[in-house]
Formats: sequence, C-alpha cells, structure tokens
Amino acid sequence: MKSLPEHTVAVREVEIRYRGRGLRTRAPISRPDHFVHLARRIVSDDAREHFLAVYLDGRSRPIGHSIVSVGTATASLVHPREVFQSALLLGAVSLLVGHNHPSGDPKPSVDDERITERLCKAGELLGIRVVDHVIWTRGAAFHSFVERGAMPSAG
Repeated sequence: MKSLPEHTVAVREVEIRYRGRGLRTRAPISRPDHFVHLARRIVSDDAREHFLAVYLDGRSRPIGHSIVSVGTATASLVHPREVFQSALLLGAVSLLVGHNHPSGDPKPSVDDERITERLCKAGELLGIRVVDHVIWTRGAAFHSFVERGAMPSAG
C-alpha cells in the first residue's frame, strides 16, 4: 500500500453562496416575510426539509447563504458548527435561519425549539446574533420565533 506524502492536505468543500442566486437584493431583511420570500427562491425542493442560513452584514443586508442541511420529509439534522462556519468565513454580523415544513404545518416541533436555543447560545459565544428562526410551508403560512415571542435569549 502506497503511503501519502508527508505534506498531504485534505480539503473539505463547503458551499456558500456569496451574493449569488437568490441574493440579488441589497435591501435589508427586516421582517420574517422578507426572509420567507428569499427562502422560497433559494429552496425549490419542498418535499424534504431544508435548513437554510442567510448571513447578514451590519445593516441586515444579505451577504451570503448556505443550505446547511437537507433532511427527510419530517426532519433535518442541524448542528451549530455547520451554521456558524459559513458565518465566520463571510464575516457575518448576524444571521437568519429557517427551514421548510413539507407537512404544511408551520408549528415548531420540540426539536425546532431546541436547535433555536442552541444556535442562539452559540451565536452569543461567537458574537454573531441569530436574528430569527422562521419555519415556512408550501402555502402562505410561516412561523417566526421572534413574532411569536418565542426567540430564546442567549444567556
């Protein structure tokens, strides 16, 4: 078996869309429905859950986005490590996260509430604020943790 040279470097690909498809606006994202409009342009396959992060500059304008996870019809696996990796690379000041519910019911699950809390705590440690977590459906319905007063404090 041939051994690898001493200075071999492994590269892991991370896809971040920097002001790419779907981010042609320089307007700030100031309301959950703005996020939903953008998310629906980015995520076209709504048969499975997609967890999306949109990274913002100091004026709440999108500077990039990443589909962090693609799951099943009822769940997606999300870890703060993957959400904040791209935020750090882009120099984001804050971020919005969200995912679709293929079931058509935007009500958050217990797991949705847990990951929101974990992301807020991780963001506090890194100095990158999680502005909101929005769950959208195929129809017009969506759930904003901020609008419902359910956004956890980081402390």
